[in-house]
Amino acid sequence: MSIRIRPRPATSPTWPAADDHLPHPDWCARGHACGLGEHRAQPVTLRVPGRGVVVLTRVLAADGSQHAEIRTRISLAPGDNNARAHLMRIVTEFDAALRRMVRPQRRTP
Repeated sequence: MSIRIRPRPATSPTWPAADDHLPHPDWCARGHACGLGEHRAQPVTLRVPGRGVVVLTRVLAADGSQHAEIRTRISLAPGDNNARAHLMRIVTEFDAALRRMVRPQRRTP
C-alpha cells in the first residue's frame, strides 16, 4: 500500500500569511502548538493509570472550521485472541460514541 501526501500551501485566501499577525482566539495555546495554518488549544489529557490515555485538542482550521482532535492509547488484553476481541469492543464502543457525539443536539424551548 502506498500513501500519497499532497503538500498544501501554507496560506490560503481565508488565512493570511504568517506576517499578517492573525489574532489568536482566547483559548489558543500559542507558541509551537499554534501554526501551520491553524490555532490549537492546550491539550486536555485524561488518564487511567496503566490502562489508557485520551488527549483532546480543540483546533481552529485555516478555513475557519473548528474540530476536536482526539488521540487515544489503550492497553490491550494479554494474548492474541483476547487482544483481538478487545480491539473489536474498542471499535464498537468508539463507533457508538462517535455517532452520539456528532448527532445534532436537541434544543428545548
